[in-house]
Amino acid sequence: MPPVVAWVVAFLLLAGCSKYKAVEEKLRFAFPEYAKCDALRVIDGDRFYCQLSNREIERVRLIGVEIPEQIAEEAAKFAESKLVRGTPVKLEFNEETRDSHGSIPAYVYLPDGKMLNALLIEGGYAKAVTVMPNVKFKDLFLKIEAEARKQGKGLWGKD
Repeated sequence: MPPVVAWVVAFLLLAGCSKYKAVEEKLRFAFPEYAKCDALRVIDGDRFYCQLSNREIERVRLIGVEIPEQIAEEAAKFAESKLVRGTPVKLEFNEETRDSHGSIPAYVYLPDGKMLNALLIEGGYAKAVTVMPNVKFKDLFLKIEAEARKQGKGLWGKD
């Protein structure tokens, strides 16, 4: 986290700004940049519920992926196979702590260290999308998508 951002977050926390204080307490967003949670239930291919260590339940949205309607059911089944209830995952944050729907945007790492966001794109279950300001893995996701297209995986093999 850049020093200026850390200073601003620290100031807001000390000033008692409840919005930022709540986010810091729930996600430990400022330090470190990861949070751990247990998967509870997949909503669809790119969103799921998880339980944080403080027992709070949050909705998480995978950053950088878009699930096309024609493959949504397959994407959800794939996500469910990776996020079995109770699966411990690690959330990595980018610039935003909440999206416009109240979900936590994150890169999600499975127990084996693989990133679920990338696995969905790699299998052809999702398209890579770039939505500012969360663009940390933009180039990687576009490269993975190009390879999935080349190999005709998932939605790239559909007519």
